[in-house]
Amino acid sequence: MLTGRILVAVLLAASCLSQLAVAQSPFAALTVVPNGRQVLDITTGITVLPEGGHVVDQQTGVRLEAEHIRYLDGSFIEASGVSVSGVFGALVAESLRIDIPSASLSATGDLNLTREELVLSAETMNYFAEDNVAEFVGDVASTSPEFTAERALLDTLTGDVLLIGRYSFDGGFLTLSSPEEGGRLELRLSAVGESVTYDATTDVGEDLLERFAARL
Repeated sequence: MLTGRILVAVLLAASCLSQLAVAQSPFAALTVVPNGRQVLDITTGITVLPEGGHVVDQQTGVRLEAEHIRYLDGSFIEASGVSVSGVFGALVAESLRIDIPSASLSATGDLNLTREELVLSAETMNYFAEDNVAEFVGDVASTSPEFTAERALLDTLTGDVLLIGRYSFDGGFLTLSSPEEGGRLELRLSAVGESVTYDATTDVGEDLLERFAARL
């Protein structure tokens, strides 16, 4: 009898830990607030908000407003006409998808992002919440600091950036371009007093390569 009680207690504890892990994983506890009607397809379980609404995730800090939202609990959120903020910065885009199982967010279309001293545009942004990395792909261009690149990776915790492939960088006193076959350029965020700048170097630090290893 005692053995049975211990087994039940262990199973209950394991169940609680499992539920806690799920609750604490990125995008696992999203709050969706509609601006108007909610249309539920009872066959698929998908809910549509024709007038859009707000989505908040306390775990990642991601907050978005959208003109149209479509979602399936525990699976995905799709939105259009989007403005979103998070540790990656403030972003506007034509469309966005949050994939809950993979804890990732993808935004595409007329994409513009502002974060501290970084102001850039790209065709696509992929944010990997568990890795604290945002990837920008396709016609990547920034006005602050001034650069273009095929791809760029952003460490959302430090603000450091890695340009990948063909790139050009204009730092005023320093202009750098990639080799014909492409290369890598590190842009290390540096704060001096109230001034925030990016220090550029082709000698990419091992710590940065390690942080971005899964995306290289």
